[in-house]
Amino acid sequence: MVTELHLWLGLLVIALNLAVGIWGLLVWRRVLTASRVFAQALAASQTVIFGQAIIGLLLLSQNLRAAEQLHYVYGLLPAALVVFAYSARRDDNLRNVLIFSIAALLSAALAVRALTVSGLVG
Repeated sequence: MVTELHLWLGLLVIALNLAVGIWGLLVWRRVLTASRVFAQALAASQTVIFGQAIIGLLLLSQNLRAAEQLHYVYGLLPAALVVFAYSARRDDNLRNVLIFSIAALLSAALAVRALTVSGLVG
């Protein structure tokens, strides 16, 4: 059951971060305006990343291991990207949106890669 939760959260990480990343790029290009809903979606995408990492560590503590060791690298890098994005914030809000958008898109790509090396999908 925890393995299935980890898989579904991984899919949510991909979908949510892809959507927020594209949305953020549209805000950065001034096609859309930043809104409270965007900020909440961004926060949700980051929360799901950390939730996914915690579930992954729980699985690891239960001696349930991924098919390939690279899964752990690809699985934990999105959390590192969130930390990096917060550390790179400045007073320029548009720049911050760009950084968080790029981090979200990279997180989605890394989650796809983590999924492909997990051994859960063929």
